[in-house]
Amino acid sequence: MALHDLGRYILIGVNIIFTVCGLGIAAAGIFLLVQAEQLESDVELLQDLPITETSYVLMMLGFALAITSVIGAIGALTKQRIMLTIYLFVIFALVLFQLCIGIYLYQYDSSEAINTLVENKWFEEGEDARQKRIDYQDFFECCGWNNIFDSRAPGYDTPCGRSDPPTCKQATLDWLAVYFTPVAIAAIVFASLEFVSLLATLGMLCNAKDIEDDASK
Repeated sequence: MALHDLGRYILIGVNIIFTVCGLGIAAAGIFLLVQAEQLESDVELLQDLPITETSYVLMMLGFALAITSVIGAIGALTKQRIMLTIYLFVIFALVLFQLCIGIYLYQYDSSEAINTLVENKWFEEGEDARQKRIDYQDFFECCGWNNIFDSRAPGYDTPCGRSDPPTCKQATLDWLAVYFTPVAIAAIVFASLEFVSLLATLGMLCNAKDIEDDASK
């Protein structure tokens, strides 16, 4: 089997996998959107967390990856240089976009990022702020923010009758570790794999061009 034929079959196989992965990313976006709707309705203090926007981006990114991978597989199967060229540019854009999404999501898995989003609003006074803290504690089954007693102080007066609960900051970080961090890592890993596919496509196009040049001589 010629080397360029082996590369073509490998590219077809890789793009079939990418198609499935793209649909998986889109499904993850749909699942995250369901979580976002529940989170936004029950936890007002986390409304600045861009989970809904991220869900839509993941869905569009997943479908774009699936469609682009199908184009790449068909182009490799039929040796259509035009389709492979389109695939080449689009997959390059998706690689960059996925890296940005992965890095953007990963930054939220830190105490500093969560403090920026929630801490100031957590320690606001008044009945409305108190109810938001209660809703937050009920959703995450936690107490306090930096420690389990800090929101029981005068002026905040937020009850929490749970036995040995985590702080709400830690409970939030645990929630993000389940729903955000794996998506961020997956986006970075997929982007790295797609970069390998990008190099394979470039090799195929260059090889096809060399063959055409040799045939025309």
